[in-house]
Amino acid sequence: MKKYKTLLVLILASLLLVLAACAPDREGTEETNNDSDSTSDTTESNETEGETGEMPEKPESLVVWINDEDIAEDVQVDLFDRYTEETGIEIEFRRVPMPDQIQELSLAGPTGDGPDLYFQPQDRLGDVIAQGLAIPIDYTDEEKSGFNDVALDAFTYDGEIYGAPVAIETYFAYYNKSLVDTVPETIEDVFAMSEEITDASQDQYGFLVSPEFYYLYSFMNAYGGYVFGEENGVYDPTDVGLANEGAIEGLTKYKEFLDAGLMPKTLTVDIMDGLFKEGKVGMVISGPWNMPLYKEALGDNVATAPLPKMNGEIAPSFVGVKSWLVSYYSDHPEWAADLAKFMTNDENSQHYYDVTGELAPRPEILDSVTDEMYAGYTEQVPHGTLMPNIPEMAAVWDMDVAIELINNGSDVDSALNDTVQSIKDKIEATGQ
Repeated sequence: MKKYKTLLVLILASLLLVLAACAPDREGTEETNNDSDSTSDTTESNETEGETGEMPEKPESLVVWINDEDIAEDVQVDLFDRYTEETGIEIEFRRVPMPDQIQELSLAGPTGDGPDLYFQPQDRLGDVIAQGLAIPIDYTDEEKSGFNDVALDAFTYDGEIYGAPVAIETYFAYYNKSLVDTVPETIEDVFAMSEEITDASQDQYGFLVSPEFYYLYSFMNAYGGYVFGEENGVYDPTDVGLANEGAIEGLTKYKEFLDAGLMPKTLTVDIMDGLFKEGKVGMVISGPWNMPLYKEALGDNVATAPLPKMNGEIAPSFVGVKSWLVSYYSDHPEWAADLAKFMTNDENSQHYYDVTGELAPRPEILDSVTDEMYAGYTEQVPHGTLMPNIPEMAAVWDMDVAIELINNGSDVDSALNDTVQSIKDKIEATGQ
């Protein structure tokens, strides 16, 4: 495990994402200064717009939007209570599905009904900034040194940092040791294992992966598919590589499982998780958010591994960073940023990891992982690809349409070409 931890830290420090698009014009924002392990001292703050000012008067409360039905809710509420105890500021939280937060904020923000702080993954950052829904968070050099570069780079746009990183995540393989004696090394090995284990009449399967672009990008990317063309860290949103020969070959490999009856054609994440926890699936693809749930259900029978090799290499996976963002419409942006920094300091990041199993992108946390359950997680990260965070990425998630078509019997070539053309048209018409 030590070599995995060391490798993870080195990789996270070197995965740099250079972002191309420009943020909309902004008025200057006041800076906040926060100790890495405690909330800001209200008598000390950074110089802002040529003035040396203290933190503004404390508000009575701050409003935070959290993801609905998220395993992280308990720990987030706990951190809210800690912040209230330390500052006296009450935290009012509302459950808003993360995919819906941007649209809701665009409507609620101008009327004063939006949050001070909300939670998003980095692939939505470009869309957030294009709509003017977030403001930068100012960090001291000491504060920035507490995070891995990849986490801050994921939320850097036009030279400004827009997020307080909470967790870095990717997906990997979980397997049930009572069904799988030897972990399949290649996707061909996985297919052979599935043929031995699968009994669809009993809802028993060798291998399951949720039919979503987020997960199936691994099949596409392994054979040469890509989201956007990239040169010197700059994305070209007119170059979408999700219907090229590699992407077609990768999803054809996935479709072989469907055609052989080794996967149900109607599968959801909830069904997959339920079957795996019941001990009816040999191997599934999922992320760290399921680690405590799978462990509780299967005990010592559950273990992890990197994704199987495809095209001769460990299959790549999307790497994402989740972060707190300060709303452009907040009446208390300095205190919202202070809360974000408080929840992502060393102590509270450790607490978040202890409860959720998701790794905080802080060297101290990453270097302390000793649980062998994390072997697959840490081995997979070096093979990950950061999700683009330019506005045009929002249109790319329409690739789920192609996956649905394939699952319903369409040939891979036409499903990908039709969907990618639709994505290109959408990008050209709207910029996203």
